Amino acid sequence: MDKRKTIFTAVIIGSGIMAIIDRIRLHNKVEELKEKTDDIGRCHNDFCLMQQRYNKSTDEQIENIQEEIGSVYEHFEELSKGKEDGR
Repeated sequence: MDKRKTIFTAVIIGSGIMAIIDRIRLHNKVEELKEKTDDIGRCHNDFCLMQQRYNKSTDEQIENIQEEIGSVYEHFEELSKGKEDGR
C-alpha cells in the first residue's frame, strides 16, 4: 500500500510541476506576443506617417502638373488668338 501511495504522490507532484511549467511557458509566449504586437503597432504608425508624407508630396506634384497644363492651354489660346488676329 505504501508503494501505491508513493507512486500516487509522485504522479500528483509531477503533474503539478508540469502544470506550473506549462503556465510559465504560456506566460512567456503571451509576453512575446505582446512585444511583437507593440513592434507591429510602431511599424504601422511609421508606415502611416511615411504614407502621409508621400501622399502630400504626390498631391503637390499633381498640383504643379495641373498648373503647368493650365499654363500650356493659356499659351495655346494666346497663339490661337494671335493667328486669328493676324489673318
